[in-house]
Amino acid sequence: RSRRRQQSENPAWFPWPDKETCILDILRHLPRSLFSDAQMDVILWGIASFGVSSAPSTDAAKSISEYLQTLCGIQTERQKGPLGHVYYINQLAGLIRQEMGNPKIRPHIRHYPEESGQHVEHAWQAEAWKTLDSDLASPMVRVGDQDFYVHELTKLNDGTLVMPFRWFTRSQGLPGGPEQEFFGLAWSVEVYPTPDGGGYVVHQHQTIQFPASRLLSSFPYLVETHDLDGIPNPCNILGTFITSNFSDIYLTKMYLYVYTSSHDHEIQPWSLTSAEHNFANRWRVLAKGHEVLNFSMWLYCDDTSGNVSKKWNKHNSFLFTAAGLPQEYGHQESNVHFLCTSNLAPPLEMLDGITTQLEQGQSEGIWVWDIQRKAMVLTIPAVLAMLGDNPMQSEFACHVGLAGKYFCRCCFVKGRDAEDEVPVPAQGSLHDDVSIQSDASDVGEEGGKKHGRRKETIQELVTRAKRFVGISETRHPKKTIETLRNIFITSQKYNGKTQAKKIVTQTGVKDTFLESFNQHIVAFTSKLPTNSSADQKQKLVDNFVAENIPSEPNIFSPIWRIKGLDPHRDTPVEILHVILLGFVKYYWRDAISRLSSPQKEVLIHRLSSMDVSSTGLSPLAGETLVKYAKSLTGRDFRAIAQVAPFVLYDLVPKECFEAWLALSALIPLVWQPVIHHLDSYLATLELAIDRFLHCTANWTPRWFNKPKFHIIKHLPMHIRRFGPAILYATEGFESFNAVIRDHSVHSNHQAPSRDIGRGFAHCSRIRHLLHGGLFFSPSLASEGATAPLTQSAFSDNADHWVSAGPLPLKLARTGLGNLQSPVARAYGLEHPEGEKMQPGMSDSVPRSYPSDMRGLSGRCIYSKAAKFNQPASEVLTLTKLPNAVSSADTQRFHLYEQAVSASLERYQVGHHVVVEASEVSPEQLCVGKVYEILQMSSGTATAVLLQLCELGPVDEAYKLQRIKPGEWTLVEAEV
Repeated sequence: RSRRRQQSENPAWFPWPDKETCILDILRHLPRSLFSDAQMDVILWGIASFGVSSAPSTDAAKSISEYLQTLCGIQTERQKGPLGHVYYINQLAGLIRQEMGNPKIRPHIRHYPEESGQHVEHAWQAEAWKTLDSDLASPMVRVGDQDFYVHELTKLNDGTLVMPFRWFTRSQGLPGGPEQEFFGLAWSVEVYPTPDGGGYVVHQHQTIQFPASRLLSSFPYLVETHDLDGIPNPCNILGTFITSNFSDIYLTKMYLYVYTSSHDHEIQPWSLTSAEHNFANRWRVLAKGHEVLNFSMWLYCDDTSGNVSKKWNKHNSFLFTAAGLPQEYGHQESNVHFLCTSNLAPPLEMLDGITTQLEQGQSEGIWVWDIQRKAMVLTIPAVLAMLGDNPMQSEFACHVGLAGKYFCRCCFVKGRDAEDEVPVPAQGSLHDDVSIQSDASDVGEEGGKKHGRRKETIQELVTRAKRFVGISETRHPKKTIETLRNIFITSQKYNGKTQAKKIVTQTGVKDTFLESFNQHIVAFTSKLPTNSSADQKQKLVDNFVAENIPSEPNIFSPIWRIKGLDPHRDTPVEILHVILLGFVKYYWRDAISRLSSPQKEVLIHRLSSMDVSSTGLSPLAGETLVKYAKSLTGRDFRAIAQVAPFVLYDLVPKECFEAWLALSALIPLVWQPVIHHLDSYLATLELAIDRFLHCTANWTPRWFNKPKFHIIKHLPMHIRRFGPAILYATEGFESFNAVIRDHSVHSNHQAPSRDIGRGFAHCSRIRHLLHGGLFFSPSLASEGATAPLTQSAFSDNADHWVSAGPLPLKLARTGLGNLQSPVARAYGLEHPEGEKMQPGMSDSVPRSYPSDMRGLSGRCIYSKAAKFNQPASEVLTLTKLPNAVSSADTQRFHLYEQAVSASLERYQVGHHVVVEASEVSPEQLCVGKVYEILQMSSGTATAVLLQLCELGPVDEAYKLQRIKPGEWTLVEAEV
């Protein structure tokens, strides 16, 4: 039977032919539960032993998987990089198509910046999105049956002619809410007569803001009606003024001048539209009447080992998530998308392939079926920021790295000169030197070989510390490219290697992509005959460069080809590596190295006996945290950061403890998921950073040998630019390393880049199908199609776009007995379709619980300690607040131990929580202790009995406010 016929055998299991094939296909492509062919044979044998005879063989299952990949999968493309390495990359356009056709994800993706005042919670509310390159931002809004584009003359409903240059939204409710109203920013326009009929001058110094409801006539309409309206042709843009200092305008057929009191200024020519597209926005021409939307992303790169063993097998991998997703979706592992990996090609060589795909998408757009609009939409991909650890971000920024004299990728802060380093004999272990300057886990990140240093004078130490805690001249792309060009020109000179290295040292600029070409030149130079003259050698070098080395810009890092990206500003401080794997790790190792054996035992018992349930942590393993301090992970340091001051108070020197207190005060500020007032928050954050650095310097300035103590100074700038730091924290990407490793293990290692890429392409297909994502109907495709049909499919007919049948969707969401579905966990399907996890809600009770109770108890978290149908006499709330519930004697109550807060965190009876309720305190937040979580059986409203805490004086030891029990109150569950 043909595979096409197999697909129609049971439409309920579409696009799989039957249940058995569907299950086996899913099993083979679960991200964290991959099976080899040998393991699949064992599984099939087990299935056959149960009497199931219709299961396909491993080869048949693989064949069907490949066929389904042509229907709705992602294409994995072979690339040969500029440096000669072969690697494979998953098609970016295909991944974007899947996101836009995914009913679980698409409704949450934003495409326009939001003006939210001082409130910043999401990336689209921050500066970077608001100032995105106008050719990458969403260029149009649709009002009625007209499309209004930026850089096109537009008429408002009062007759005013304007030139829009940005569209944005404002929430009609709370910031970030679903109800958004469109607004526009425009430049003012004036009409000026000319001998050939007049035209328009755009005043870019005069900005107008207006709601989209005021839009009256779009550019095409004005072109048709301008004669009737008695205005010049809207295609005739004479030019634009940047300055407002003008008194008169003189027009000729060729030039437009501005006369000022001092001298003449030639007007700037208008270049944002051109005659090539009849002076319309080029996206209007490409869209052909469809909407055009921006698709911004966080692009991430990191190295991981492809081996399960400790033997390092380096794989550099690129991943991305949609920046338009809210926090709770963007950090889900199922929403992290794989692009490429290689154990041979360096990151910038793979970035070249990604950039080529980006350039194509930014030039032509990417056609997608928008499941929300039920129409074809043209999307514009854009990289909002490049994420990674510090060495990777330095490589992106063409920076020498943390070991350089100019060690900051954002500014020109100067560290110690290389000439200050002189060989010294090995020293015995001293607390300060060992704990601060020796850091085994940082060798790969902050330097290689250890060097001795001559002793600094007090004045030198003070000067360096001042530079360190300050922010120096900012790096700019234009200046960096000029430096790279200078390095390349110098490298082409005979014996120019030393001078080129000197430029790198003096500027901190180093392009590893360019360096590979420079090495070819150096290798050629070293083989030149020694008896030739310098001029002859230089001529040979010039000929070699002309014949074998690419020309600009192809010799430079592809980062400079990513439109709208400034790698010095758009590589935000990554709080996982800078704070948890930086400061907390440094301080913890230092503290452990200072303790005697008896003190370590005390610390172990303090950690193990501490109640950390209110923090959402599991009980601490004190022995592990102390004895294995040099082998801890980010998760361990996250716990340590919250408890360290309460267990170290009498075990470390006072200066050390003060630094711990400052760090513990800084961390909650940095991890804020929502910023209610940006300016106030940043001022508080800067003070907290300064306090932390001051306490660190007061302890010992030797800490300032660590570059991260300077890098943290740039965090406020990045928060203003991109939003809360937690948005671009990389924990989700880091956890994805394990998935990459699993795919590497199941590769035959002949072409791991290809095998891993194809494996993730299959996982993306399974995710898309089980989410109910749409794809082009295979019945409309031609026979023998090999590429994914959706790749080239274009149809405005909604009937041409289909999804998986009802049974695969049900299978993925349904558990067996008391077992939750592992497929649902793997692909983010824990909650019913269309249901977002809301405050006061969590997972439903197990299916074994009576069905008539499941709908009510879904508002809280079911546990064995929960009590149902309790009389009023058993409810503590009615004892403390007798009038809290009307007709309490006739009511029945469900009592729970746990619920979900407004911040989507679990809390339980006995925890202290922060309350934001106007009836409790209209001006400030309150802290209260949870005593009861109850739910009336006659309704779904959940309430929490709290004993509020009154704030007392600041504790001198911990620098924290004391609290004491206060009045009782009943609040809603969204605490």
